[in-house]
Amino acid sequence: MSIVVKDGSRCSYEHVSRRTTGRRKKDERTNVWRCPHPARGGSDRCLFHLPVDEKDAATVAGALVAVANDPARPSAFIGGQFEALSVASADLESDAPLDLRGSMIHHDLDLRDATVDARLRLDGVSVGGSVFMDRFDARKEVTCRRIQIGGRWVLSEATVGGRLDATDFGADSLIATDATFERGVTFRRGSVESALVVARATFDGPAWFSHTHIGGHLDIGNATCERRLSLAHCRVAGSVTAQSTTVGNGLSLDHVHVGREFDAERLTVAGGIDATTGRFDGDVDCAGLTCTDGQVEFDHSTFRGAAHFDGATITGRRLSFRSARFESGPVSFVRTAVSGDFDLSEVTSSATAAVRVVEGSVGGSVVCNHATFEGELFLSAMRVKRDFDFSDCTVGMLTFGVEVDGRLNFAYTHVTDSAGFRETVVHGPARFTNARFDTDPSLTDATVDGSIAAYNLSVMPADES
Repeated sequence: MSIVVKDGSRCSYEHVSRRTTGRRKKDERTNVWRCPHPARGGSDRCLFHLPVDEKDAATVAGALVAVANDPARPSAFIGGQFEALSVASADLESDAPLDLRGSMIHHDLDLRDATVDARLRLDGVSVGGSVFMDRFDARKEVTCRRIQIGGRWVLSEATVGGRLDATDFGADSLIATDATFERGVTFRRGSVESALVVARATFDGPAWFSHTHIGGHLDIGNATCERRLSLAHCRVAGSVTAQSTTVGNGLSLDHVHVGREFDAERLTVAGGIDATTGRFDGDVDCAGLTCTDGQVEFDHSTFRGAAHFDGATITGRRLSFRSARFESGPVSFVRTAVSGDFDLSEVTSSATAAVRVVEGSVGGSVVCNHATFEGELFLSAMRVKRDFDFSDCTVGMLTFGVEVDGRLNFAYTHVTDSAGFRETVVHGPARFTNARFDTDPSLTDATVDGSIAAYNLSVMPADES
């Protein structure tokens, strides 16, 4: 049996919302929602829409739980006014959505240990304090689009059975350690003043953090993302931690900007990594990286500190740093294994950014044409299954200790300081056409099984060039 409120005793609050429609979003549609709850005696507003100084916060919270659990009453509180709202440990069992869109909560929203069976709508809610959702259990989706939180948003150990959508959110910090999101999350276009921490969280659906600005650090360490994880276009003023994180269907880092360290030791990704046009102002540590079924691309990225890819295993089409810039600190690929191609074309490394590839293996070809290494390029005990294209490069100090099963192309490359070919083996032909060495190259234990083309090869002191 439903309760019908006579018009004269009904709350007079109306919530007007506008949204654009059409392909070009030029048409505007206006929706007017009128509160269905009875007006408070002596007022034209219900308990939920009365000014906060005219009601008790605990009384309001108790009434909200009672209404939400009454199947005869609508659990809609759109535009509500709350001094604080605490429904901690409450069981909200209604099948109808719990709708708090556009509400104003002056202090904290407390949902710790609460259970909500139906959809929870917090779109456009403004919270002056913090939102506590520790151990919160939402059986269906939670929408928090445009929610603005003055303090912390805590989701630690929460479980969300549907998708959590917090597009355009804002908070001082977001903490979701050990949380489970069974259909994934959307934290796109968010703004976090300090830290965003989802360490050890589980995302069974896609996890989207793209276009979010983080004033402090981002911690996704030991998280499990069964599907895609996107940090594309994120700006992180502090460090990023992704140690031992597992991603099941691709990692997006394109256009990411990290202000300090990027620590991704033992990161495991299936489906490839897209980090094109990224900017890393601190050190990058991808030691022990494992990537399968895709390609790892850092094309056009800028590294302003050291970069370590030691012990990385790339089982996919290629590992690519095409047009990347290494501005400071060593760049190391020690015992790095790439099943496909290794692309360093058009790379630029400064005099202080020595590049070292030691005991590495490449199942495809190395493509490194038109690159500039102002300092040292050190290649030792490296094995290339197909071809090595090192044409049109400029190198300061070169140590070349590579076994190449296919062709070596050294044409038009200029070594300005020293060059050593140590324990180099080329099983196919080698081409040194128009190569230039400003000092005598060392050829210790160098072997070429095929033909050598050395037309216009020049070896001369730098002051005679």
